[in-house]
Amino acid sequence: MKITTNNLEKDPDLEGSYKIVLPFNEDAIVFRLSPDDATLNETLALANNVASNFKAYKQLAIEAITRDFLDNYNDNWADEDEGYPQLIKEAFISKLTITAINFTSTDLIDVFFNEDGMFGYHTLIAQSFDGENFEDTTMFG
Repeated sequence: MKITTNNLEKDPDLEGSYKIVLPFNEDAIVFRLSPDDATLNETLALANNVASNFKAYKQLAIEAITRDFLDNYNDNWADEDEGYPQLIKEAFISKLTITAINFTSTDLIDVFFNEDGMFGYHTLIAQSFDGENFEDTTMFG
C-alpha cells in the first residue's frame, strides 16, 4: 500500500505528525510521520521506501536489536524460575514484534518492538539516523 497525504490522518498525540496503520502479514503496524525540518512529501518518501522494502528493513532492525540485547537478556534478565529461560538467537527473535515505526525528517527511522516480557515489557527500539542502517538501539519504558 502506498502512503499518500490522502490516506494519512493527523496524529492527535503528537503535534505536527501524521499516522497510518499498515498491515504486514498478521501484524498491524503504526507508521508515524513527523516531518520536523523536512516537507511532508520528503518524509513520505522515506516511509514509502520502508513500506515497499519492509522485509529488508525489518531484518536490519531485528539484527540490531539481537546484536545489542540478546546477551543482555541472557546475562541480566533470564530467570528460569520465573519462566524466562536463556534463549538462543532464533528463540529471542521469535519473541520480537514490530508495533510501530516512526519517521522523522528525511532519514531518521525508529522501529519499536514489543519484547514479549523478556525485559519486563519495555519497548526495544532500533534506530537509523541515515535512513538505511540501524547502528543504534535503546530500551524505553
